[in-house]
Amino acid sequence: MNDKVLGALMFAGGVVVIAIYVWALFFAGPLAWQIAVSVVALIAVAAVCVVVVWVGYTLITTPAPTPPSVETEAETETGLEETAETEAEKKE
Repeated sequence: MNDKVLGALMFAGGVVVIAIYVWALFFAGPLAWQIAVSVVALIAVAAVCVVVVWVGYTLITTPAPTPPSVETEAETETGLEETAETEAEKKE
C-alpha cells in the first residue's frame, strides 16, 4: 500500500471518529455521552497502564549494569604488560 493512500485513510478515519465523538457527546443523549466519555477515559487509563507495564517488563528483563571498576595506573600498566607478554607467547 502506498504511503499516501495509507495517510489518506488515516486522515479520513480520524475525521470520522471525531465526528462520531462530537455527535455522541452533544447530540445523541445522556447515555451516548456517558459511553463516549467512559470509552475515552478507559483508553487513557489503559494507555498509561501499558506504559507502566512496559517499563516494568523492561526493568525485569534487562540485566543490571556492572559497576565500573576503579583501576590505578600501576594496575593498568601491569595489565598492558601482561597482555603484551601473552600476545608474544601466542605468536611463538
